[in-house]
Amino acid sequence: MALRSLSTLSGVNRDIVARHLVMAGQLIDLDPEQAYAHAQAAAKRAGRVDVVREAAALTAYASGRYEEALREVRAVRRMRGDNSLRAVEADAERGMGRPEKAIQIIDETETKGMELSEQVELVLVSSGARADLGQNEVGLLIVDEALAALPEDTDPALVMRLMSVKADRLREIGRDEEADQVEAEMPEVVEDPEILDLSLYADADVDKKTSPLRGTEEALCATYDVALLDLDGTAYQGKEPIEHAAQATNEAQDAGMLVAYVTNNAMRTPAAIAEHLRELGFDAAPEAVMTSSMDVTALMAEEIEDGSKVLVIGAQGLREPIEAAGYTVVESADDEPAAVVQGLDKSLDWATLSEAAFAIQRGAKFFATNLDSTLPVERGFALGNGALVRAVQHATGVRPTAAGKPEAGIYHRGAALVGGTNPLAVGDRLNTDIAGAVTAGIPSLHVLTGVSSARDVICAQRGQRPTYLALDMRGLNESHPRPKHHRDGTWTCGVSQVAKVLRDGTLTVDGVALTSEVTVTLDTYRALAAAAWEYAMEQRADVTCPEITVVDNDDPAGMVVAPEEPEVDETMLEAEAEAEAEADDADGFGDADMELGAHADGLDDAPEETLTFLPGEEELEELLGDISDMDDIVEDN
Repeated sequence: MALRSLSTLSGVNRDIVARHLVMAGQLIDLDPEQAYAHAQAAAKRAGRVDVVREAAALTAYASGRYEEALREVRAVRRMRGDNSLRAVEADAERGMGRPEKAIQIIDETETKGMELSEQVELVLVSSGARADLGQNEVGLLIVDEALAALPEDTDPALVMRLMSVKADRLREIGRDEEADQVEAEMPEVVEDPEILDLSLYADADVDKKTSPLRGTEEALCATYDVALLDLDGTAYQGKEPIEHAAQATNEAQDAGMLVAYVTNNAMRTPAAIAEHLRELGFDAAPEAVMTSSMDVTALMAEEIEDGSKVLVIGAQGLREPIEAAGYTVVESADDEPAAVVQGLDKSLDWATLSEAAFAIQRGAKFFATNLDSTLPVERGFALGNGALVRAVQHATGVRPTAAGKPEAGIYHRGAALVGGTNPLAVGDRLNTDIAGAVTAGIPSLHVLTGVSSARDVICAQRGQRPTYLALDMRGLNESHPRPKHHRDGTWTCGVSQVAKVLRDGTLTVDGVALTSEVTVTLDTYRALAAAAWEYAMEQRADVTCPEITVVDNDDPAGMVVAPEEPEVDETMLEAEAEAEAEADDADGFGDADMELGAHADGLDDAPEETLTFLPGEEELEELLGDISDMDDIVEDN
């Protein structure tokens, strides 16, 4: 029925509404407030569709908005002309402190053709309303009568719910031993989290277009055998820890994933780096650290003879692996070195740079540990090794052979260092960590804890686009949804809102143009990246993207609210519902609607029926009298 109702909507709007309904259904028990937000977003786009108003009613009820739930329930009943959501309506009256009204609604409910589960809901509400009025024994009798009338093949979940309420009523009147017995006899029920999956409908128009952004059914730590982790901006920020980084990395290792720490930092030794990591909570050993100093040493071995003289410009972290490889470290161009190796040295001066220039001018080969132009520090971005290498290059006209990221070699050597064969690179910088992984042919995970922002990722050029996206290192231990392209040109990913790029390059979420700073959920961020990259590849143009803050999927702050459809007059609908509610109170609830329901089902001449499980007042008094007589007999004996 839900699918048929949504088929009346237009293409893009239909899919957007469907996805909001899916989210409302998935979250109603976990996060009623966020479920309510999704239902409201759907209602703004399709306020005259009954299943949308039903979602609005259920989420308003679940989030404690009882008055609003009543209005929505009555709107649904008016649209359908049946007994929809009677139990919700009655319980909402209870929530507003009107148990008598709840009982009246149930007593006036036509139950012909009503599903057993809905009848049970009415029993439960009726019993609760009686308890609200202090009529706990009546509430107990109502449940007992229902249990006695249940068919043998009744769903155990329905039996359990009735028995649970029976136990509550028993305890309320002091019959705790009987309540214990009832609870002990409850049937075991296997939890079934499955809900109505409108995503099947929403994915009916998914085509085969792919994206550089990929998905995995398993967690990344189970998909790849080794993580090649960047350090600054990914594992830590300077001397400070990054939230979740150490814990997530250790969890990945516990799950069987190898970890190699791959860094362009040429100043510190593997032992010093491992010690820093351990101080921050990482389970790290020096043998798992791959530095650009180690990488450049391996590169030199391919071009100069063993034992050659090398002029080293850099700190101990660079000197140590070069000496360990058997090269002779010299300090002057006059020593006729075969090579000059330049790494970051924060005490570097003019004289040292000039010495390097002299050696290169005399024929020494020129190597650099990395070409990073900047170095992130607490105050901003300081000069990186690449900026200083450029000075020597400018003076000599010789371009260095570069090691480190974004060159491919350091990734392959890092994986080999720990025995990995199926690596995943993890980093925060597009132009080094991710670009290097692309060059090496290795999948990559980008995290938003360092230099490159969400906007940078969405606007990333070919060669710098990550394979997976995450907020932080927790992404290692999570599965990643695959982005899906729809025939109408939109993209979705997981539980995202709908992303699309307009012809002029403007990004949209659920039809809302992103023209100023915005907050989105993680999956919506992924969908936006897929949409932007597709546009860039096909149109050979960049998208227009504001600054974007990304939050977890369950954070309501990441919900981009769609504009109201002009043709939906919510004020008129609410006024109609309120007028009907007033008529119900004045003339007896639901008479007109019951007649409409009977006509709609071809039941004009159907006799009036009462709910099988709910005895009338006279029957209740008779039953209570019987119990009273039994109590007297017990006392006499």
